[in-house]
Amino acid sequence: MTLVVRPINPARDAEIELVAQRMRATLIEVLGEERGVAMYTPESLSDRVRFHLDPSRCTGEVLLAETDGEVCGHTIVRVQEESGSPVGLFSTIYVDPRHRGKGVATALLERGEEWMRARGMAEFVTYTAPWNETLRHILTARGYDCEPVNDEFVRLRFRPLHPG
Repeated sequence: MTLVVRPINPARDAEIELVAQRMRATLIEVLGEERGVAMYTPESLSDRVRFHLDPSRCTGEVLLAETDGEVCGHTIVRVQEESGSPVGLFSTIYVDPRHRGKGVATALLERGEEWMRARGMAEFVTYTAPWNETLRHILTARGYDCEPVNDEFVRLRFRPLHPG
């Protein structure tokens, strides 16, 4: 298995739609069918992917993981203001269930963290449901701290020693 992490091709609508579908799959997996489907329309998720590809609206990137030419995962990263300071945000992280446990998430996280470091971010964060044990485990093993936000969310935060 050859694993490659690359930026999405913004001219390939099929890649954008695949990421949008998998964003929905993530919501369903974490929040349940009813809530996950109700949160966003498929069109709004496609628009969200495109938002991250438009430098006039966002400093962001969509990264795809491929094994043998098949897209097996993605992450979306961006620079976001939090409490008056810019942070690197993992907006979403997804690995196809058939490819979990094979280092795909780690490869996506490493590439996303490289992207954030290249933009001088002193802090990397993501938000998830408190019961998303898989993501919490992966990130705390990488040194992220898990902080409760409310009953619905926890914040996973990492402060690299050398952001730039």
